Amino acid sequence: MSNKNILKITATGDALFVADIPSEYDSDLSVISSFINKGDVKITNLETNVEKFGDYPNAYSGGTWINVEPHVFDDLTKYGFNYYGTANNHCLDYSYHGLLSTISELDKTNLHHSGTGKNMEEASAPAVIDVDGKKVAILAVTAEYNEASKAGYQTKTLKGRPGVNYVGFNTYYPITPEMESTLREIANYSYVNSYQDILISEGFALPDEDGIFTFGSLKFCSNGSKKRTELNKKDKERIINDIKNAKKRYDVVLVLTHCHDIGKTSHEEVPDYLEELSRACIDAGASAIIGGGTHQLRPVEIYKGKPIFYSLGDFIYQGMRVPLLPADFMIKYGLDINVSAHDALMKRSQNGKIGLQAHKCNFLSAIPYMEFDGDKLIKLTLLPTNAGFDRQGKLNGLPYHAKGEEAKEIFDILTRLSTPYGTKIKLENDLIEFIL
Repeated sequence: MSNKNILKITATGDALFVADIPSEYDSDLSVISSFINKGDVKITNLETNVEKFGDYPNAYSGGTWINVEPHVFDDLTKYGFNYYGTANNHCLDYSYHGLLSTISELDKTNLHHSGTGKNMEEASAPAVIDVDGKKVAILAVTAEYNEASKAGYQTKTLKGRPGVNYVGFNTYYPITPEMESTLREIANYSYVNSYQDILISEGFALPDEDGIFTFGSLKFCSNGSKKRTELNKKDKERIINDIKNAKKRYDVVLVLTHCHDIGKTSHEEVPDYLEELSRACIDAGASAIIGGGTHQLRPVEIYKGKPIFYSLGDFIYQGMRVPLLPADFMIKYGLDINVSAHDALMKRSQNGKIGLQAHKCNFLSAIPYMEFDGDKLIKLTLLPTNAGFDRQGKLNGLPYHAKGEEAKEIFDILTRLSTPYGTKIKLENDLIEFIL
């Protein structure tokens, strides 16, 4: 860097990468990688496992079992990333071996990563990148996870559990007092809460807080005391302490978040708990929050001078090129267990008519380029991208620089979503510039 006080960071949304990159993509790869390599710290969320097929698929997945073989993963490194976030809902699609193989493959090639580990101590630890003597710590956390994928702490007597760095939340559905009265009548009539009541009486479960009524597995609030979603207090405290501790040791702290939940009715809406988490991370000392998970763009907020990308959407989306799937997937969709992964994916998508691959919004994204002078954000530019929505074959799912009307389309989406947060942007030369 010409000015050692200036730290340059580039980042992308999710890299759902499972298949090779063809030579006919070389010119687009050059444009995208050149922009990414403007950064000293170059970030992506690795939404796949990296292992040789042959080990055990898990009994659950993040929606589809996602994996890429190590020799194919080498193609992803052509973009130039030096950090890979691994905290997401697919990190245990191939059980502990898949998770540990991914870590091993990243370590083999000296690629920085965080978000998963052999135990919670490892999963919650930051990756640290040295940039001209400035140490940048990056933590990764997901709110989208299966309970069985949570990393566990070591104790004096037992090993920790391999898994992901997670943050939990509670959902409360707002109702009127009259509605609650009706729900209680239904519960008494149907016995929907009977077993839970026994567990509470025996000490195996906790009673509801004041103002909360649990109906089956759903929590309702009739007195307005709760937001629709709120972070688990212990998880929030743990994450915030990790950031504060990292800030004491390192110059800059960045946080990757992974979230699929919606606000109310749309993927574009930010759930209350994600706003709560993102702003709390900035308050604790983080310089930027880089979000992914939902397959669409979400708002960008400049909070106390720091950027929060609530979701950058899909940088790469090769969901229809998954090479192998376990029998569980075939059985779910009423297929012979030995049909090809392609045939099974086509069955689920009704031959491409429904699902993520059927909607352009799931292919539109943007790559941030950030400059920090010390702890101050002084420049923020986005490169609009399209992950090949209208392209066929191997080019489908791979990003190119969206220009002209497509750049304007992405700009308009971000303007509509981000303006309520007070964010100001402009479109110049097919780049989105932030007015700071």
